[in-house]
Formats: sequence, C-alpha cells, structure tokens
Amino acid sequence: MNNLTLRIGRDGTLYDYSELFTKATFSGRKGAAPRTIDMTIADVEKIAAANINCGNGQECYLYLDGNEIFRGLLMNDGRNNKNNIPIKAYDDCVRLCNNKDSFSYTNKTAEYIFKDCVKKLGLSVGGSTETGHRISELVKKGTTYWDVIEDALSQTYKATGIRFYVYASKGKIYLKKRAVSKTMPILSQETNILSYDFSRSIYNTRTRLQLTTSKGEKKGSTVNTALENKIGRFQEVESVDEDITQSEINQRINVFNWEKGVVSQTLKVTALGDISCVSGGCAYVDIPEIGVKRMMYIDEDTHTFEGGKHTMSLTLSYESTEDKKVVVTPAKKDWKVGDIVHFNGGYHYVSSDATNPTGSKCAAGNAKITIINRASWSKHPYHLIHTDSSSRVYGWVDEGTFS
Repeated sequence: MNNLTLRIGRDGTLYDYSELFTKATFSGRKGAAPRTIDMTIADVEKIAAANINCGNGQECYLYLDGNEIFRGLLMNDGRNNKNNIPIKAYDDCVRLCNNKDSFSYTNKTAEYIFKDCVKKLGLSVGGSTETGHRISELVKKGTTYWDVIEDALSQTYKATGIRFYVYASKGKIYLKKRAVSKTMPILSQETNILSYDFSRSIYNTRTRLQLTTSKGEKKGSTVNTALENKIGRFQEVESVDEDITQSEINQRINVFNWEKGVVSQTLKVTALGDISCVSGGCAYVDIPEIGVKRMMYIDEDTHTFEGGKHTMSLTLSYESTEDKKVVVTPAKKDWKVGDIVHFNGGYHYVSSDATNPTGSKCAAGNAKITIINRASWSKHPYHLIHTDSSSRVYGWVDEGTFS
C-alpha cells in the first residue's frame, strides 16, 4: 500500500505490520501539539493481537518509500469481532500536552521558554529559532507545558506579527518560524485538486480595538471605519502592561488589523496526496473559479492511505505570506561600565543571581551601567541606576532589557 511500512514495538524489538493494515490516516493542525496516525490492522491470524498493547509503552514508526514520516507513542488500541485492531499513536509532542506543572518566567523569550519546557520533560531539542520579543512576565499554575509554550508564542505574535510553530521529528522537538519555502508543492485544478470548499465569515471579525491596563487606563485604540460602515460595530478589548511603549502599541494594532479586522476566509481542498503538505508549511494554490492564484499556508492536514491510493484534505489560510514588520530590541554585546542606556521597562533584582525580582515592574527610562558581571552563573549580568525620574530602576537586570 503506497510503499508504507509500519513497525511497532519497544526496546529495539520492532514488529512489521506493513502487510496487515487496511487504512491509515496521518494528520496535524495549527495550534495542536502532536501529529497523529490512525490505522486499522486486519488481524485474521491473530498475530498482531498477541503483541500490540499500548499499556506496554510501545513506539510506532511509519515510513513512506523508506523515509520516516512519523515516530510516536502508541496510545490507543482495540479489538473487535471482525478481527480488526484499530490503533492510534501520537508523536513526542503529546508529552507537552499530557504533563502539567506550574511555571514562572520573567523577561524571557518564547524560544527560552520552549527550550526550558522541553528539557524539563527530558525530551531532546532538535533545533529552535530566535523569537526576539521578551515577555515581561508569564506565570501559570497547574497547566500543561504545551499551554505555556502556546501562550508565549501567542504573545510573541501579538508583539511582532511573526508566527512560530512546534513540531516533532525523529525523536526531537523543534521550534520553527512559519515562512514561505523556496520550493513548495503546487495545488491546481488541472493536475491534483479533486474538490474544494470556500467559505467566508464575519463571526470573529472585529471593527474596533481598545488597549487598556488592568487599572482601566486606555493606552491605544483603532477603528476600521470602512468595514464598520458595512457590518456594524464589533469591538475587542485587550489588556496590556502599564509600561507598554508606543511601538508596541502600534504593533498590537497592526496584528489586530491582520488577524481580526478582516472578513475571515477559509479554503478547504481535497487533492492527490503529497506528504510535503503538512500544517505549518505552505503551497501554491491555483483555482481560477474563485480567483485564487497565490501562496497559502497550511493550517490543517489529513493524509489518507487506503486501497493503494494516497489522498489529502487540507485547510488553507488566507493570511498574507509576506513578512510583517518586526519590532525587536537589538542586541549589543560590548556594553561597558559607564554607558548611558535606555531601560525598556521591567523588573530589576537585588543580585545578579537572584531568582525573584525586587518589587513591581519599573517604568522605562534612561539609566547608567554601573557594574557588569559576566560570570557563568550570572542570571542578570548588568547593574543599572536610573539617571532621571522617568524610571526607578536600581538593580541587576537581564541582557536585552535595554538599548
């Protein structure tokens, strides 16, 4: 069947069930951590029934034309009177979803939080991309590792307009920027599209945005007058920090306009299978009947292997594939004692290795570097003292909190 190979087992002992399964689906979607495989094994001679047991911590490996396309943990198996064994396996990202803990991060990037969560679970980081934006504070109690990573990535998107996604491959976890590939599959009615379904909705559309602090202070707003004249008023309110900068306000408004200030459009396509079409990736789509001739991101994919055929169902995003403006504080590695810098706002610490900050967050303002501690154990290598009344920073701060 499509040169698919299925192996299940553990501790190096794997059994080959390639000749026994009748149907396989391989799927994933944006916002969901693990990719999954669902398969049905025809076990007439009851060979598989004696060996397949999710309670034994077995691993599943799926190969297409000799290339590994899935590796994960067998989490469901069953039996029925037709001698069929339905199974379902999840890749290694399932451990991010099915483990809970409490988390507290101060002035850390989403990349740092991703790496910290993966390593705490004893998983391997295969690679990661710099996310740039530092999150002033992220505290969560009794939640999953995946939830805290998703929260960090969501805040990064609101601050920069750039999306990142997490995926597993060959036993390692990766964090990658969503971007247009140099080469990508082409989906066309003339070659491989079997059917399509286009839909439009204003249910989640908003025409106004207000940015307010927890104390009710208004920090910024925007109105899409042209759209509001057509569909009426729909307002969104977002909470922001008291020390948010104007550039950060502008970026939040930009993201609102990209994400919610538009009429939502969705395109679902069923096509001949191409295993390179997975969520997080992109494809060039050509459907003249609805005026589509452009690159589109893949938000959801389901690949089905049955009867010697490979088909796929894709949900495609109308979100722009062009790079959006990024607001990132530039890094500088050659700071010297005596330099006058602009503190971006945030926490300061009583010592360079302190775990908890001193007091509440300080406002942004000019400051002077008075001490630098470059020891390996230093968590907050720079000591700043404010030079005017705009900020009260007087303590140790993190790299990247000033410019």
